[in-house]
Amino acid sequence: MSKEDQELLEQNGEIVNNNHEPQPEVDVSHPREDGFQHEYDEEFWRKVRCRQSQGLSWSKAMDLISVERLAQKYRDNGELESEDPALVMLKQWPASKQYKENPDRLLGLEQKINNLLEIMLESELNANNKYQTFRDKKDKARKTLLHYASELGFLQVTRTFVEKFPVLLTMQTEVVRKKRTMLPVELALVSGNDEVAAYLIRMMWHDRVQMLFVWRPFNMTNPQPSFFSFKSIIENSKMQKTVLAVLDQMMLPHWPHLPKRKDSYENEKEKEVVEGAWRTITDDPLDYHFYYHILDGDEGGRPPKVLMLEGHGQTDNKYFNWRDKSCLHVIAKNRNKARIEFFKKMIILCLEALQHPVVRMLIKTKWKSYGHFFLSLQAALCVFFLLCLSYSLLSASTTVDPTQYGGEADSQRGVCEIFTLIMVVFYVCEEINQMRLEGNSYFTEWMTLFDWSGLLLILCIIPLRYTQSKAQWLVASLAFLFNFLRIFKFSCLTRTTGLYTKTLAKIILHDVTRSMAVFIVIFFSFCGALSLSLCYSDENQQFSDFGDVLLSGFRALSEQRPIADDYSNFNWLSILLMMAYMGIVIVILLNILIAQMSTTYSKARNVARLEYDVDRILQLTRMERFPFLNLRVKYYKEGDWISEMKLAQDLLEFNEDRNPWESVEEKLTAIRDMMRKMVKQMRPGIR
Repeated sequence: MSKEDQELLEQNGEIVNNNHEPQPEVDVSHPREDGFQHEYDEEFWRKVRCRQSQGLSWSKAMDLISVERLAQKYRDNGELESEDPALVMLKQWPASKQYKENPDRLLGLEQKINNLLEIMLESELNANNKYQTFRDKKDKARKTLLHYASELGFLQVTRTFVEKFPVLLTMQTEVVRKKRTMLPVELALVSGNDEVAAYLIRMMWHDRVQMLFVWRPFNMTNPQPSFFSFKSIIENSKMQKTVLAVLDQMMLPHWPHLPKRKDSYENEKEKEVVEGAWRTITDDPLDYHFYYHILDGDEGGRPPKVLMLEGHGQTDNKYFNWRDKSCLHVIAKNRNKARIEFFKKMIILCLEALQHPVVRMLIKTKWKSYGHFFLSLQAALCVFFLLCLSYSLLSASTTVDPTQYGGEADSQRGVCEIFTLIMVVFYVCEEINQMRLEGNSYFTEWMTLFDWSGLLLILCIIPLRYTQSKAQWLVASLAFLFNFLRIFKFSCLTRTTGLYTKTLAKIILHDVTRSMAVFIVIFFSFCGALSLSLCYSDENQQFSDFGDVLLSGFRALSEQRPIADDYSNFNWLSILLMMAYMGIVIVILLNILIAQMSTTYSKARNVARLEYDVDRILQLTRMERFPFLNLRVKYYKEGDWISEMKLAQDLLEFNEDRNPWESVEEKLTAIRDMMRKMVKQMRPGIR
């Protein structure tokens, strides 16, 4: 053996002695860590070096020799289908003990398997496109190779098969006992392989994808729920890419005057003509058809309305469960859930789902149909309730005994009080109904604190008033405050108030709370030290106790005034503490807070539009689930044709970064750029 060959074998851990002693046999029942069932012997490396000398890379040469050995072993075993190299790689290698105990190694194994498969698909092993119809006959479900790749979550291998054999997307397993047939994408969904499921969904026809998430009526004789619940997938934090892929398939780009594509053609000429026409399409469709039935359906995929038997018009679907949360509602709630749990990646994907054109256009459609009107009606009723509450409380505060109703003014106050109590009972019943429908998610909304505080405090006034307790005015004061704060729940009534309120809330939540936490530490430490230092001065009369010190310290922040007007009666340490406190609180903390608020405002303004959309979704779904109105069924719309111009007008309306004097052509260019990214991901050239 030459010196070069000796060094080559040493580098790869297979040292061959000078006497060329035979290598010890390897038990093939225990695969090597790379998953191969053969040994890297001297002959293997000699062939690799030979291929490398022909201009191939080291890794490519190793892959070629590995495929040759796998093919030779396959032929030596009599070319049994159960020993097919591709099947062995996808079925036996990942199931070996070393990969079950160390799942992290599967990523490297996937890359290696994909490299070998790319060679196999171009070799004699794939003669007559054998792997296009290949099935595992020893498996009861007779899975294809794409089924195994999808179930394992091997994205690269899945891409390789789909690009080579698109027909594999439509091949199903066989029925096993009570288990139904399944497509590769269904195995990916069941296994929770997000990236693989998202890729397969984008590669399939939109109608086939939608069939997975809509009910199966069977001519209304025995309706069955959908195979998969889109609501459950949205709620699964590990399947957010799949959510976006499904939303993409609810948007069908339309190019007019194109022949209809088929899964199989009668002859090659027909296929060449049809596929050739589709390859000439531009990246910018003239319009789109948006499907809303999955987003608006119940948990079983049942739509609110169905077509009549005659095919003209729609009728209410008696199987539809209006109490189920719509997928639109879950998308909005999922955003809040991700924000609470601080899943950064999940938040980004939830933002993409909220910004998806299908979601945005459905919100816009519902808002124009009934949302704005009914919310305006609720806001007007709330304003009238607040006016009655104000008059009844302020009028009662001017009377000696508010329990007596003698004159005309007292009678008017009594009428306002009765109307106020009726509205309180109505609002309490409404909140209880929402609590019943939403469950634990009801308590995640901060507005519920104002709702219940304001309503319960009004009810507490009644017993306090008739027991002649002066505490009624303290309770009335808080009730007045909390009930007026409830008006913010209608801030999304207009774009201006909605965006401003969301920006203000984010500033208060992020900056003011953090600044107050720092202030509290400084506040108590300095006030405690000042109170103790004052004990040294016997002539101090400005502070009677520790409470006065705390009050003065807090007024220094809120009113920006000195703790004391005259420092002549204080000792040197007290003066030093007061000056240090004033400098830290007024000069440093307040200026830092102002700077933080400025930064937060610029960031919050960019996401306020999404928060505004979330508020509108929650308001819409709350109206839809209100008894007797039946808005979700009454205003149901299965889909709509959307032009580029309409998309530009509706999707760019809340973008504050855009020039208000932007031309129509500039808006169309912007919307085309946005839509082109999604269209390219699901270009039908491969399907």
